[in-house]
Amino acid sequence: MFVSSLRLVNFRSYCDATVSFGAGLNVVVGQNAAGKTNLLEGAWFALRGSSPRTRREEKLITWGALFTRVELELDGPAAGPQAVEVAYAPGQGKRARWNGVEVASQDELRGRTQVFIFVPESLLLVKGSPARRRAHLDVFAAALDAQYAAASRELQTALRQRNAQLLAVKHGAPVSTLDPWDVQFARAAAALGQRRRDLVAELSGPFAAAAAGLAPDGNSFTLRLVSQLAAVGYDEGALLDELRARRSGETGRGLSLFGPHRDDLKFLEVSAAEPASGPEAAAVAAGSGAAAAAIAGPACGPVDLPRGGRDLRLFGSQGEQRAAVLALLLAEQQLATARTGEQGTLFLDDVMSELDDARRRLLVRQLTSAGQAIITTTDRHYFVEEELEHATLIELPLSGSLAAGAASPPADAAAPTPPREDAL
Repeated sequence: MFVSSLRLVNFRSYCDATVSFGAGLNVVVGQNAAGKTNLLEGAWFALRGSSPRTRREEKLITWGALFTRVELELDGPAAGPQAVEVAYAPGQGKRARWNGVEVASQDELRGRTQVFIFVPESLLLVKGSPARRRAHLDVFAAALDAQYAAASRELQTALRQRNAQLLAVKHGAPVSTLDPWDVQFARAAAALGQRRRDLVAELSGPFAAAAAGLAPDGNSFTLRLVSQLAAVGYDEGALLDELRARRSGETGRGLSLFGPHRDDLKFLEVSAAEPASGPEAAAVAAGSGAAAAAIAGPACGPVDLPRGGRDLRLFGSQGEQRAAVLALLLAEQQLATARTGEQGTLFLDDVMSELDDARRRLLVRQLTSAGQAIITTTDRHYFVEEELEHATLIELPLSGSLAAGAASPPADAAAPTPPREDAL
């Protein structure tokens, strides 16, 4: 399915604006503060019920307005036209409808489509904390697999309960009171750890292909899951033994220090001869070989990659980090397509600005086979004329949007209907 049209009412810089998209590559061109990022954020809000940029939904409402509403239409050969509406008003909460029928939960909304987004904050997937990378993997997988979603919820519940009991033991409760919580946590941790391991293994191949396709010099890249559970073979019984062996240290801290809640995902450049995944790669990732390996070659000349690969979080350029995030999104889209049969839309905000020309051409080439992609830019010359000829070109600002820096609609603009009548 693809996004055919989008209407934004009181959303960020849009008072009441509508835009139509094509099924393939869409290029949205506009100056800074013309509303490019807001456009993609609004589409994401309609399909996911949340913003990729903020958790404070009141920030989405146009300054001075009482509510926001987004209407989005999807189309495709299989399901045909579909209409989505999501509205939010402080004090009234958020409501969503799909073809006029109210959606029961945000999880249900997320499960109906597969969409992928790059915004400037997405670089934190490489540069940010392990918690952000874990959350990204879990949200993606939960939208595809109800069992993964259940395993993630069970782990979070078990972790909170076990941490509470560890704190109670620290303050004098009997150590034996940890026994049932250890069992519950070990079961949940092993289940989620196995699913996360399998997910990264499935993504590794498509990621390596997409990342190589964005590397003009023919470099090789891979994803690696770094998990403490690899040391116990993701086995529930071995994990339970490990928890009991660590009790004194964990009760002293009042925290669970071993488990999948400490996993990390690494984006690595690797030697073409090095295995991209599997037991050997996992062993390298779990150890400290990458840090301790000697680097061959002259001090100021070409050097071999360190054993285990070059970590793009620490040593990648801004362009390489951006390409790694794009490769992950392309890999996720490919996996979701294989699972669901639907090729989800890619929302890409300002991805061209920090890519060199060679990577831009390689990215557009990949996007031509990636279904619908909506990509924003300040400069249409980041695309060659042949690429633009086969794309839908959308120029901002749209009618119904605020001028840059404006805080309210123009004086001659009709005010939106009050939220009691217009919001969902």
